[in-house]
Amino acid sequence: MINAYILLVLAVVVWKGYYVWKRGTKTYRRDRQEHDSLREYLLGNGATRFESLRPFLSHALVRAFKPLRAQWRLWLILVVLGLLVMLFSSAVAPQTTSKSQQPNLTDVRVKQETTYLRRYAYRCWYSESLRIPLAVSWYLTGDHVSGSFKRKGVSFHADYDVKGLAVTTQDYMQSGYDRGHMCPSGDNKWHQLAQEQSFLMTNICPQNHNLNTNDWNELEQRCRSWAKKYGRIYIVCGPVLRGDKHKTIGRQRNRRITVPEAFYKVVLRAGKDTTAIGFLYENTGERQSMRQAVRTVDEIERLTGIDFFYQLPASVERRIERSANLDKW
Repeated sequence: MINAYILLVLAVVVWKGYYVWKRGTKTYRRDRQEHDSLREYLLGNGATRFESLRPFLSHALVRAFKPLRAQWRLWLILVVLGLLVMLFSSAVAPQTTSKSQQPNLTDVRVKQETTYLRRYAYRCWYSESLRIPLAVSWYLTGDHVSGSFKRKGVSFHADYDVKGLAVTTQDYMQSGYDRGHMCPSGDNKWHQLAQEQSFLMTNICPQNHNLNTNDWNELEQRCRSWAKKYGRIYIVCGPVLRGDKHKTIGRQRNRRITVPEAFYKVVLRAGKDTTAIGFLYENTGERQSMRQAVRTVDEIERLTGIDFFYQLPASVERRIERSANLDKW
């Protein structure tokens, strides 16, 4: 509506401007023809060319704009209409004063040096030295949990947007670890490009097969049920690295990939009852119940050094990150 009003005002200005120009040039030409002797008189008395034309220009401007003053009702109508448009637009516009309603809730602060990769459906902070993502974030809606673009026929593939040597699917061969999705394929069935990019190796970590197919998969499915229940949730997940030395995979020394000791996932639902919860799963083959894996977001931040959901108001962030209750979900 505001755009339509702006176009209307521009149309009126152009319309009136055309007649001002036309009336002004007509007056100027007529005055030059009828009173050219005045110009010659001024030039003869030492006036510059511009000074000799000033009386004609002044008269032309006065004549050109004089009718506009008489049309004050038109300008008043435009002003009143503009105020009504502004009032109506503010009344019907969605309320965005709360930071919890902004999509940048998927942003995180990572202390380590990373390469930031923006994908169609997720964001990734990739460690070139460890050759795994440290954080992958996305939002999941009820509409995103289903679709016709399934993983069948989609292969893992290298991401050549990295600065260093790109990880390939062959680097995982005979390693004893799965190519574990951080942003899962099941969350990307809603769009072909989203599905294909979920198989980029920068979205993958070495993950124990039993964890990948059981407990981690169960958590992914639970997140989808929450997306259906609440309409939209925000998710960040990635590896947990303890100490300075880590196991690696890969046959070639310059292609070694770090194996995480554990994996984290934090989930946020924003709105009237803004709530967050964290999870920590050891990268082992033993079964781990979801309830036992629950952690506060504060605990996950201490383990990873990553600041989650910092775009929320400080008081809300402190409240939701210091407690976690699976029963509230």
